[in-house]
Amino acid sequence: MGQEIYNREPISFHGSIPVFSVQNEYTNNYEHISADHLISLRRNGINPWIPEDLWVQMENSTVELVKKYSKPGDMILDVGVGLGRLLSYFPHLQRFGMDISFSYLEQAQAKGIEVSYAKVEDMPYKEEMFDIVVCTDVLEHVLDLNLCIRKILSVLQPKGTLIVRVPVREDLATYAATSCNYKFVHLRNFDEYSLRLLFERIMNCKIIETMVAAYVPSASRLKYTLVFPLLNRIVARFFWEVRSFLGNRFYNAILKVLFHPAEINCVIRK
Repeated sequence: MGQEIYNREPISFHGSIPVFSVQNEYTNNYEHISADHLISLRRNGINPWIPEDLWVQMENSTVELVKKYSKPGDMILDVGVGLGRLLSYFPHLQRFGMDISFSYLEQAQAKGIEVSYAKVEDMPYKEEMFDIVVCTDVLEHVLDLNLCIRKILSVLQPKGTLIVRVPVREDLATYAATSCNYKFVHLRNFDEYSLRLLFERIMNCKIIETMVAAYVPSASRLKYTLVFPLLNRIVARFFWEVRSFLGNRFYNAILKVLFHPAEINCVIRK
């Protein structure tokens, strides 16, 4: 499709990838994160921060929603495309992705996705281009949340569908600690109510469906917290240890009763 999808000329090219944002401290920080991720994948095949089974749960929840709200031939944009895993499930769609890691974009491009290098604030696509926009595990990272959402909504067709996935009720202490290896990681928290207020009251959209995903035993996610913090950690550790002794269905059912989910999807219409 080429240049006609963009609202301006790229400032440069990285190989065949059009570049629409100037690199700065924020993008360099993200390149550092993506480099550490890819090094871990090459060495041992694992994500250094998220267990693969948890990542698959998160990914599958969004895949299910894209399947529900898309039809063959739709134009879909993945804002924060990463390695292109999500869009790899949809070869029958016209697939586009943007990110601020050249290493990620090269891998997404190898999957047949048309990619660009751009921050969300520098959205390079023409207005009302896409039938579906997905944005997973991105909004917790951005510097200017409201601006980024407006930019994302601007490229969505009037009756199009935006699918957002973010962490929910997350403990941000690790990211705020001086020991954190990166300056910019998760910068804000979300829950069901903050998302509804954000998209419906501030952005004047309509959330038509939500779906939670990815239950993990964590002291910070216990629904019924105990008096002593150590006891919460003991309970969470217990459920990590007994997993191999319980069937997956029974184990997952227990997690849903005792722990809050790690992620939430919102399906949004303008």
